[in-house]
Amino acid sequence: MDVSALKNTPLFADVPDEALVKVATFATLESAVEGKTIIREGGFSNDFYVIEDGTVKVEREREHLADLGPGDVFGEQGLLEKQERSATVTATSPVRLIKIEHWELARMKQSMPGVVAELQRKVEERSS
Repeated sequence: MDVSALKNTPLFADVPDEALVKVATFATLESAVEGKTIIREGGFSNDFYVIEDGTVKVEREREHLADLGPGDVFGEQGLLEKQERSATVTATSPVRLIKIEHWELARMKQSMPGVVAELQRKVEERSS
């Protein structure tokens, strides 16, 4: 993955390129068509996503919680809190996603604690 794709997202905008090179090695690009379920409530939390382009909706128990778009992150709560997925996320348009695997989070804690702190802040924001 190209480091510039990560650099263009708010979560990674202030991270030095040397650190992003490590993340880019383990990040993948994925696409989803409108209507595709990307993560399902109750599923395993093995990765988190950054939306590069497109939109998704977030639902819990079929209740609409949020609409997300470019630069937004989802799937991080289950990873940080080591629990099952708390919501279902479905593409509401064609979407391009940056997917980061769970085991990369441990490396990120060491090399870029600010990014992990930002992920934690987002989880706390959504929980309140």
